[in-house]
Amino acid sequence: MRLRKFLAIGLLTAPLSLGFVFPTMSSGQDSTDAPDKISKDVAELEPEVLSVPEQILQLVKEGKPAEAAKVLETAMESDAVAENLKPLHQTIATGFVRARQYDKAMAQFGAAVEFELERTDSPSSAMQLSNLIRQVNVYGLPAAQPELVAQWSDKAIAKVQALEAEHPIEIQTPLSRLIQVRVSMLAREDEEAARKMLAKQVAKLEEINATEDRSEKISVELINLLTTQARLFEDEDGQERVASAFAEALDAYPESSVLMGQYASNEYSVISGLARVSPDEAIERMEAAVAKLTPYEENRSVELTLRRIKSLESRIESTRKQLEMIGQPAPPLDIDGWANADGIEVEDLDGKVVLYDFWAIWCGPCIATFPHLREFREEFGDQGFEVVGITRYYGYTWDEESGKAVNGSEDPTPEEEREAIAKFLQSKDMEHPTIVTPKETEMQSNFGVTGIPHAVLVDREGKVQMIKVGSGQANADALHAKIKELVGDAS
Repeated sequence: MRLRKFLAIGLLTAPLSLGFVFPTMSSGQDSTDAPDKISKDVAELEPEVLSVPEQILQLVKEGKPAEAAKVLETAMESDAVAENLKPLHQTIATGFVRARQYDKAMAQFGAAVEFELERTDSPSSAMQLSNLIRQVNVYGLPAAQPELVAQWSDKAIAKVQALEAEHPIEIQTPLSRLIQVRVSMLAREDEEAARKMLAKQVAKLEEINATEDRSEKISVELINLLTTQARLFEDEDGQERVASAFAEALDAYPESSVLMGQYASNEYSVISGLARVSPDEAIERMEAAVAKLTPYEENRSVELTLRRIKSLESRIESTRKQLEMIGQPAPPLDIDGWANADGIEVEDLDGKVVLYDFWAIWCGPCIATFPHLREFREEFGDQGFEVVGITRYYGYTWDEESGKAVNGSEDPTPEEEREAIAKFLQSKDMEHPTIVTPKETEMQSNFGVTGIPHAVLVDREGKVQMIKVGSGQANADALHAKIKELVGDAS
């Protein structure tokens, strides 16, 4: 982060009490010693003694944020240096983040926010405050403290708005970014209030863009807000407004690498979303984006995003295949062996509603779906429903001592790996049977799998009725509703 780097450099050069840099002289030291004698003593001491900022940076680097916090707390008891040391709260916060101690990180972030609020008196300091709030917002969720982020965001917005009369144009960039953060949180609890806050700032930037005060920066922030608006509220004209803003901005600033990079990123996001639901529309949008962006490939950001856009082609074709599968018989199963299954046969699935869950032992999002799979099985299991996992061989064994699946230098036999898969599932309280496919198989491809978790829901006649890719509550809710409908058909 540029801000953190700036603060660290600034602190290393900040005027600090010599008491923090060198030990004080002993009472026996003769104050009339020659200057070269003092210089010699200092030269001997200097390599061994760190200033407070240096100590803290070193401790954070070593993964000891708690010790760094203690050093800062002790040092700040001195009024002479307390103000200079306040920015180090943010440095220590990032150390706690790396250690995944988010509650402690938020405590340090809180002190950093208060410091930045006190010194925010210009567009440049408002930008530093905005950057800090955006960073805090990222870590507020894992700390389960969104209310704190909301409070700090409100204070920051009020502080920056107070500067608007003196800096009506320059202040819009940090203000827009703060509002973007706050609206994203507010939309979850009060959509109407979020809409109003965002619409007010959008209108303000559009008004500026209609005057001689318009600028590339204002256009960038306007597009950011419109993109947020389209993402949060899914209004019918949301993407049209974004497209219109891009057209106007790129017409006014055709050489802007920032705007072109922003455009490329937005196109990737839109095409990625369409790729899962509307392959024809996704292909059409992709072709237009590639034609627009190709002349700007010298821009590194554009070139990287263009590559990502082109890589979506396989996902689009996979979606096309998946849509064609709906209502058709499921592809045949290719089974090398079963795990977590006691004498089950394929025939045992006949006449059942089956959810085939393509997953892997190393896949975090796959494991995140386990609670939903367990709930489905518990709720519908006695109504002719079953979950069947499908995975590959990845070279895992089970370590009894740690109680974990490990992927090491061993080359387990298929039987050993199937046992590891079974023990892994049992450690997660998962009782459903799992198919392990042969190493050379086209089964995943036949089911249109390009990413996992990949769920395929099959009715009692063996026909595919729904396919969902990825974890998340929305997918879980859709699958639950469809399972309920399918098992009820036989009631």
